[in-house]
Amino acid sequence: MNLVLITKREAAEGIAADDPRVKHLVQTVGLRAGQSFHVGLAGALRGLAEITAITPFLTFNITWEQTVQTKLPLTVIVGLPRPQTAKKVLHDLASLGVARMIFFEAEKADPGYLTSSLWQEDEWQSHLRKGTEQACSTLVPEVLRTRSLEAALALVAENNWRVALDPYEASGALGEAPAGSIAGCLAIGPERGWSDAERKLLVARGFVLHHLGDRILRVEAACLVGGALMLARLHVWERHQSLGT
Repeated sequence: MNLVLITKREAAEGIAADDPRVKHLVQTVGLRAGQSFHVGLAGALRGLAEITAITPFLTFNITWEQTVQTKLPLTVIVGLPRPQTAKKVLHDLASLGVARMIFFEAEKADPGYLTSSLWQEDEWQSHLRKGTEQACSTLVPEVLRTRSLEAALALVAENNWRVALDPYEASGALGEAPAGSIAGCLAIGPERGWSDAERKLLVARGFVLHHLGDRILRVEAACLVGGALMLARLHVWERHQSLGT
């Protein structure tokens, strides 16, 4: 945890000492009064919090940054994977900084995945939050779920650079973005791959089928590697700057 997401009320009043976030900071990290840690408001500013007291509330004074981080212009569409894989996708893509994830019920996916506690009990939000905190960011990605690939594609802007990963019928390796591209959409099939109908739909909607080399990657790896390559090709990476500098 490189940043703790807090609410406006917690910024003003502090966090109860028995809160899991406080236990982590005090018991695991070993922070004491006078020391500092990173905080942030979801979707808003980050800040450097100097601890003033540990109990009964962890209280702190915050020096806020002046500007909010820039959102990275990438949407990732993913065929609904098994819950354990979905947890990794949520965490890792949140850490990478994608703007949006859209999970769809693929033709070759198990429909029972949606009945898991991950999705039924909003457990997915915890993995999304932890991934964002890991990246020392406040920009929690938007997450949507749709009943089909067609419904997911309807949510993608027309001017996006559109890439679908498919090692079997790819036209070539994932390379440079088309000239003038300012945003992208990456489509990843489910663990059993795309159906023929889904491939045809992707091509009809302007997606180019690419591969990531002569290996079959797990869904979570394909999401992270493909997403990072597209962001690099879009030239949207910003120089790392430590909070408070």
